[in-house]
Amino acid sequence: MAILMATYNGEAFLAEQLESIISQTCADWRLYIMDDMSCDGTRRILEEYVARDGRVRVLPNHTKRGSMGTFEALMQAVTDADYYMFADQDDVWMADKVYVTLEKMRDTEAGMPGKPVVVHTDLTVVGTSLEVIAPSFWRYSRIAPSLLTTLEDLSVHNLTTGCTMMFNRSARDVSLPFSESAMMHDAWVTLSVIARGGTVAAVSRPTMLYRQHGHNVLGAKDSRTGYVRNKLRSLRKVVRANLETYRMARAFSDLSVLGFCYYKWRYFCRYNKLIRKNRG
Repeated sequence: MAILMATYNGEAFLAEQLESIISQTCADWRLYIMDDMSCDGTRRILEEYVARDGRVRVLPNHTKRGSMGTFEALMQAVTDADYYMFADQDDVWMADKVYVTLEKMRDTEAGMPGKPVVVHTDLTVVGTSLEVIAPSFWRYSRIAPSLLTTLEDLSVHNLTTGCTMMFNRSARDVSLPFSESAMMHDAWVTLSVIARGGTVAAVSRPTMLYRQHGHNVLGAKDSRTGYVRNKLRSLRKVVRANLETYRMARAFSDLSVLGFCYYKWRYFCRYNKLIRKNRG
């Protein structure tokens, strides 16, 4: 089992995340870390944990890559693992995260041997001090894995959150190298797997605390000051994100702009119907 972690100026929360990984009930793993040219105390913390636990390794890097580029470099560098997981630097893993995800992976592989497989889980969204913002990231973000099973649906609505993912060696092989159209590592791996006859399996319980802080706070509300300006900025971000998503989708299919809009509309209609049914 290879856990892949990209770090960058993560000294504030890094040690807490490393502790949660080291404390996993399933201990058969190696943690491979690549630092993206940090300029704070991140390297010092990493060196301390390398000296403390032989399963922790820092891979050399002398190029500024960004998050996606660093995860791709890690996937390319670690070639001999049966399974891979992504880890962010600022979350906290629940003690059985590796065990629960691995069990689901093996059950899924048993039904389709040799095929690429991704397993992902729900998350609990928390604040800087781990106070709960939302017990379920899926509900918070209107994600219903049961409605996102086809390439078209996954092309318009990202299902998997990278820090919850486990994927097998076959999934790694079909995902590399990343295309220039790739938007994020998690979405790229997921689409690569589905496009090549694999599957995505979900664990419907949270396995980690997904820490939100600074610029990554989810659902941040507009302040009263500059309301119109903030709304316009939000709109620009939405448009830009959808254009990037569409560009990535085109790497796997000939989906038209109209088709892209249709599948987005269809998903939210089906999601709202599902919510009404569950409430009734």
